[in-house]
Amino acid sequence: MAIAVVIPGQFGDRRPIWQVYARRRLMAMLTLAAIVLVLFIGAGHVVANRGGAPASASAIRPVSAAATGAPIADNVYIVQAGDTLWSIGQRFHGHTALADYVDALVSTNGGTRLQISQPLVLP
Repeated sequence: MAIAVVIPGQFGDRRPIWQVYARRRLMAMLTLAAIVLVLFIGAGHVVANRGGAPASASAIRPVSAAATGAPIADNVYIVQAGDTLWSIGQRFHGHTALADYVDALVSTNGGTRLQISQPLVLP
């Protein structure tokens, strides 16, 4: 006949009380909430930071002919948010072939890079 001896502190001597389970679940939920919060804030910074300008930059610019997208002079256009050389070319190409007009835009302005509020010389 063998007698089982239970050594205190080893696994299997007794089950943890319900408060231990509650604390573990609470810590798991808090950890998950912290991870979600960090990801949400990080994604917000990535989405809002386009070239260093705040997402509401267009709302704080004064309204003028430049802000409405109208040409300032006969051959100058102020670049707006969402403009591409192709979309500008579609708007102003007239009777010229669109591809030729876009090529002329690139050569006239020294490249393909556009910045919001940049004056763009139209060919």
